[in-house]
Amino acid sequence: MAKRSMFLLLLLSLSGSLAVQAAPLTVDVMQTSAGSLYTSISLIKGEKGAILVDAPFTRADAHRVVAWILESGKDLQAVYVTHDHPDHFFSMEVITQAFPNARVVSAPQVVEDIWKSIPLKVKRWGPMLGTNGPRYPTAPAALDADFMLLEGERIEVVGPLQGDHAHCTAIYVPSARTLIAGDLLFNEMHLWLGESLPPARKAWADSVERLAALGARRVIAGHKKPGLPDDTSSLAYTRSYLQRFEQSIQTSKDSAELSRKIQGAFPATIDVLDDFLLGTSSKVAMGEIPPWQE
Repeated sequence: MAKRSMFLLLLLSLSGSLAVQAAPLTVDVMQTSAGSLYTSISLIKGEKGAILVDAPFTRADAHRVVAWILESGKDLQAVYVTHDHPDHFFSMEVITQAFPNARVVSAPQVVEDIWKSIPLKVKRWGPMLGTNGPRYPTAPAALDADFMLLEGERIEVVGPLQGDHAHCTAIYVPSARTLIAGDLLFNEMHLWLGESLPPARKAWADSVERLAALGARRVIAGHKKPGLPDDTSSLAYTRSYLQRFEQSIQTSKDSAELSRKIQGAFPATIDVLDDFLLGTSSKVAMGEIPPWQE
């Protein structure tokens, strides 16, 4: 009888432990407008709390993100910035004004990049954005680890790695088998290669293979054509685009020919800002202009 009672107590103890075990995290995605370059904004959600990954380029899209977070009913605990491109953090002030208790963080190298480049970004993009641009752009605080925790669940920081910027990071959520790739992956949107010479393009291809090795079931590209699913197709697309771009450089006499070849190889792929992505990338690749400084 005593042994049976002890067995029942053990079962009750185990069932109680299972009952309080944290549920896996989930990830929701909002795609910004063309004005914010169709950037993917992700919300990692626990039972009560949430972490936002990236913030939009424009204030208008940032207000839409605020409404989205409010409608989720979650307590926003932090915002993580994947890298130093303005379409991933420029209107952060709208988010922090709505959620003043949320920490804004990133990898130390990304923080350093942003502090250095803010004056240039304001000068370059401010006139174009006008009242839709930031009023008080600032940089995140540096993380002191390569992970974050949300309700006891680990969220991994991957990188920095070469992507469309020299110091891109990604976020991997193990409990959701989800990779938030930032600008290491695109899908049916022209890759931004305007900052990349041959060594950087090769390093980006290596980064894609590192991401593929994570084995994520769900993959959220930093930029994609509206309507596409968040699946592993962005890995294949980015890999294929980099390969075709490199091959086409060798057989093109100028940037116009290179652009035509890439458009022919990827007819469903879209651009933004009047051919800004492919047009600039092709001119840099053919040596007609120096690499873009962002």
